[in-house]
Amino acid sequence: MRSILLFGLILLPFAEIWGYFRFGSLYGWWFLIYLIVMGILGWRLIQEEKTLVLSRFMSIMAHGGNPIALILGAAKNLMAGGLFLFPGIFTDIIAIILMLIPIQENTERKEEGESNPFENKDPINKKNNSNKGDVIEGEYRREDDPE
Repeated sequence: MRSILLFGLILLPFAEIWGYFRFGSLYGWWFLIYLIVMGILGWRLIQEEKTLVLSRFMSIMAHGGNPIALILGAAKNLMAGGLFLFPGIFTDIIAIILMLIPIQENTERKEEGESNPFENKDPINKKNNSNKGDVIEGEYRREDDPE
């Protein structure tokens, strides 16, 4: 497996150079514009992933989720952005395939007795408050003891 990966990494630049000549002769300037646009899109993908990953991580942690899927998704997008930056048809195809691979989240349902430690336990601020009859409203005043 390691020798196949090493052979693929050695063969990839030669395949890309062949692709430059082949597609450059077929499409001319349009191929150069394609390479520039894909490089810009790869750069934008990397920049957006870097800026959004921390806020998504904090959101998942606040809701008590598992951050492994987020980390794998961010790594996948960063790798795809790097492949888009590398000019060529074959690396773009690999990046598109990489972006199409879904990341499975571990969405096991919790048992009914188990609660989330990050869940808002304040019954007043809950959206679906089923305990509305437990709240007693009224006015009070403080009277000091004459002692």
